Amino acid sequence: MTSGVLRPSPGTSPGTTAVVPLRDGVSGKSRLAAVLDVGSRRRLVRVLARHVVTTLLDADGVGRVVVVTADPVFARETLAGLAVEVLEQPADRPGLNAALEHAREVLAAGSFGRLLVAHADLPALSPEDVEALLAEDAPVVIATDRNRSGTNLLLLPFDASFRFRFGVGSLAAHLDEAEARGLGVIVAHRPGTAVDLDTADDWSQLPDEVRAAVGQQVPGLL
Repeated sequence: MTSGVLRPSPGTSPGTTAVVPLRDGVSGKSRLAAVLDVGSRRRLVRVLARHVVTTLLDADGVGRVVVVTADPVFARETLAGLAVEVLEQPADRPGLNAALEHAREVLAAGSFGRLLVAHADLPALSPEDVEALLAEDAPVVIATDRNRSGTNLLLLPFDASFRFRFGVGSLAAHLDEAEARGLGVIVAHRPGTAVDLDTADDWSQLPDEVRAAVGQQVPGLL
């Protein structure tokens, strides 16, 4: 499915709409180039994306999962067999924040009330982590990274006039944005939401069982 108005998948129930931005299969995980060749990095992107999407699909309260990407062919191959929708990012709107703005605009007509943005590289994310965020009593919930400077998941009202400000220092930027919009905010700290996988140091911070599971599929990491 490409850009345009997406329809809810058959059998979905009302709940939060989860949006997962996914990069192409070529440029991702460049900071792991010292330990993984191009093919292994591409495989890692696939493994992590399938894990995050499967986790979201398994979480109570998530009614729809949409992946927004500039490389829909790679996304569909990566997520084959999963009940996920793929939305193509326009070439004239590059970048992560623009991709999310585009997804929100396209999905607004069929939204279920709340939007959850989840990065595609969270190897320790569990359904319980997602459900805990959805249960928080605040309009905006930010699951920060282990350094407490970035944003790994972001939950907000679908109709909020809230600008996405992912990038360096996004936790502070998103807190400022919530304050400017008069929206209450909670910052969540959970082991499963805190560690993404961009660097060798990130790899060392993962639980042993997560490293073992990912390493079985991407042997170069071991």
